[in-house]
Amino acid sequence: MKRLYLEFFVGLSGLFFLCILAFSYVTQELTTDYEAELEISHVSSVMQILDDVAAQRGQQKADKLLAGYAEKSHLTFQQFTWDEIGFTQSERNELSRRGALFDDENEYWVVFGDQQWVYYLQPDIEEDLWQMLDLEVKLLWASFFATFALYSAIMLRLLSGRFRKLEEATMAFSDGDFKVRASEKAGDRVGRLNARFNQMADKISELIQSHKHLTNAIAHELRTPIFRMQCQLDLLEESALNTAQKGYVAGIYDDIDELESLIEELLYFAKMERSGVTLQLKQQDVAEVLQRTIAHCQKDTKQILSLECPEQCYFDVDAHHLERAVSNIIRNAFRYAKRCISVKVFCQEGALTIQVDDDGCGIPPEERENVLKPFYRVGTSRDRQSGGHGLGLAIVAQVVSLHQGEIHISESDCGGARFTIRLPQAKCHLVK
Repeated sequence: MKRLYLEFFVGLSGLFFLCILAFSYVTQELTTDYEAELEISHVSSVMQILDDVAAQRGQQKADKLLAGYAEKSHLTFQQFTWDEIGFTQSERNELSRRGALFDDENEYWVVFGDQQWVYYLQPDIEEDLWQMLDLEVKLLWASFFATFALYSAIMLRLLSGRFRKLEEATMAFSDGDFKVRASEKAGDRVGRLNARFNQMADKISELIQSHKHLTNAIAHELRTPIFRMQCQLDLLEESALNTAQKGYVAGIYDDIDELESLIEELLYFAKMERSGVTLQLKQQDVAEVLQRTIAHCQKDTKQILSLECPEQCYFDVDAHHLERAVSNIIRNAFRYAKRCISVKVFCQEGALTIQVDDDGCGIPPEERENVLKPFYRVGTSRDRQSGGHGLGLAIVAQVVSLHQGEIHISESDCGGARFTIRLPQAKCHLVK
């Protein structure tokens, strides 16, 4: 915000200076400087009077009158010969003709009488009058800059308030609140930006909603043909088949099971994505819930699953969804762990913490945030050949988000991946 203020202030001040320079160039270079002409006319008239005095009463009397004029006008004057001033011939002719030549503001070259000498008149800066005039000029410039600074602060405050409201709407939208829209009131909008943001939000919301409907519809529609395939396979299995044919049938069964698993995950993912999903929070024994989860997972692997958890550790959580999240992490570890997978539960600063470690290949740091996105796959060891559909960890992230918790992926002490779920709202209760 400070940088924006400085840019606004410097830009306004620079524009003001450019206007002054342009005005000075137009009035002094392109057109006649009438203010300077008026001053020269005034001084020339005084020199004409001194010409008359010099003609009637002598040059010395005229010199004394010039000294008196300079004193009363708070000016000083210096006396030069024509050769000392170094004027061009045209400037000499102009000075001789008019008796005065403008040099700078309140500074003149003058001649009168016999024109043997050229006099230079300039302000006496030691005089209080000129010092006060200089102070007034400085105060005028200071008032300009103070006005610019105040105007910049007021405008920036107004704009920052509008941008802040638009930023809040943008942040809420990026966090998943697709119903939020930017205010289009006259006092809140930033040009047409708010309206354009709302148009973009409407289109994105429509695309996301249609994607959810499509995913849900496809998952439901696939169940019917899969069921028919299973019935036909059951009939085929009862017929006389040789060993090779039985192997083919078994392979088809495996493919159907995998397809059913994908459909089930798609439906679960679509359900979790729908707005209005509520948790059934109850005080549960974490040891009992996770023992049941590990026992169910152990049936599908020869790897060693271990659980470290305090006995009778109760917490407020939706056991069904949390069991699904932990199960998905464990089953994800099935594909990469070498021998063992460990689950550890503890309370940290009053928050329920579940930690799942494996001794597999781990997840590269640059990929750890991406693996929680739906259908994302790491390109090397964790590819499609290792199984899975790319939805398991995305469902984990959804469950943790519903519990208002957080999930972190790091390196395990065993060398593989470590998934840490932390639920500050779980209200962990340790019973001794």
